[in-house]
Amino acid sequence: MLLGTVLLASACSSGSSSNGQAGNTGPAESSGSGSKPTVEVRWMRGENPAQAIKQDTPVIREILAKTGVKINMEPVPGSNYEDKKRALLATNNIPDIIGVSASDAAEFATTGMFLAISDYFDRMPNFQKVMETNPEIKKLFIDGKLYSLPIAEHFKIQGGKAPMIRTDILEKLDLAVPTTFDELYDTLKKMKEAYPDSYPFSSRGIPAFLDAFAFGMGGGFGMTYDDQAGTYFYGQNKPEFKEVLTYLNKLYSEGLLDPDFAVNTKQNWDEKMSTGRSFFYYDNNSFAVNYTAALQQTEPGAKFDRIPYLKNSKGEIRGWLYPKGWLVDNYAISSKTKDPEAVIAMFDWMYGEEGTNVTNYGIEGETFEIVDGQAQITEATLEKYKGSTDPARVMLSEIGAGLLALSVHVDEGPFKQLSDPNLVRWGEELVNDPGARYAPALAPAFTAEESKLIKGLTSKIAPLEEDVVKFILGIKPLSEFDQWAEQLTKAGSDQLESIYNEALKRVQ
Repeated sequence: MLLGTVLLASACSSGSSSNGQAGNTGPAESSGSGSKPTVEVRWMRGENPAQAIKQDTPVIREILAKTGVKINMEPVPGSNYEDKKRALLATNNIPDIIGVSASDAAEFATTGMFLAISDYFDRMPNFQKVMETNPEIKKLFIDGKLYSLPIAEHFKIQGGKAPMIRTDILEKLDLAVPTTFDELYDTLKKMKEAYPDSYPFSSRGIPAFLDAFAFGMGGGFGMTYDDQAGTYFYGQNKPEFKEVLTYLNKLYSEGLLDPDFAVNTKQNWDEKMSTGRSFFYYDNNSFAVNYTAALQQTEPGAKFDRIPYLKNSKGEIRGWLYPKGWLVDNYAISSKTKDPEAVIAMFDWMYGEEGTNVTNYGIEGETFEIVDGQAQITEATLEKYKGSTDPARVMLSEIGAGLLALSVHVDEGPFKQLSDPNLVRWGEELVNDPGARYAPALAPAFTAEESKLIKGLTSKIAPLEEDVVKFILGIKPLSEFDQWAEQLTKAGSDQLESIYNEALKRVQ
């Protein structure tokens, strides 16, 4: 889902003791405050190219001063992370702290490799408060225990897969903002009439937009969570999905939908949106900032803007917001770490107010100040980095803060201070849109047997799903939808629903 979602990762093991035990092998020292003994830990995670991970940052020094834990960061390029992480997990040679996915945590929970975080809940009041604000964290529990610490949200600039349109063209053609899917069709048709060489609606492939688009029209795509019913359903074999296919087929046949909608790469899709070849998309709203900037180099008045989520044929408004937090990304603590109590205490501090401020803003009085009860990067700090190509990322890299460093309770306030005002406004509008609903961050944890069943069922269903594009292109007539839907059911889509919902019951 994701801008997505940033891959939290770890690097290849080095410097471990001969018996493979992770952690510090040297003598303990006193912390900077002189009141706590130093516990030295290795922290391995992936490095996103947008933000370099540095050693001895202000944040790392402040964590030492406040918690007595000295962190040695061991980043590895994200492109190499998966292989290195799997090698470490396979040999049970992980560092004290390692970036893992939710599925990694579930797969290796029973091996004894990871510390059982839930055994320390009586010492984690800050984390328990975070859990209360985001009950979906319960999906990370395996057989009643938690083995990893999720990346939670304190504040973020909300994003979503949203209807984004060239509002300058609406004004030029004297068109009202569409409020329903039928009105959207009429709008796209008038755009095509005014610009015959255009394809008004474009996408960067089926998965990138169809989950949100189908949800908005009242259906679903793949395994879809119905937050009102509190259950999962498989979307493609439901009658509502026939309406989705019929609508998109109509757009395609009339030249309103980009003929390359299913095969566009992000790069060539960006080019179409940035050069006036397409005027509407239903995807990550943040992309529009760059599209507008590119368009205005030649058309000063050009502008993509968000419009409210559309009403469907049932009279419902259903919008698709990105999940709360980054719960697919976690940190696991090695069960071999030298001082688990100290590491747990450090993480709980990081989830608390002081730790949240430090790990997202840096040092109070140096890089941030409290204004009306809220942390803010100081003007002097902003001024220092304003000339950088990417001021926020360069600043956070130097400070050692934020999601792409080591924050576990992320506050995107620094981005709010530096971001395009439209992006901030859209985030506020998305949260307040009456139809907006948060997409789930996680599927429920499955047993080994359930995972095996899901894999087998998916292998039978996937070939049939390829017909989605054929229906939209008209290669497969919509009169065959009911027969196709029945094939999906026979292939096991109903069984998938049962597995998901039974797993969900275990964490509710």
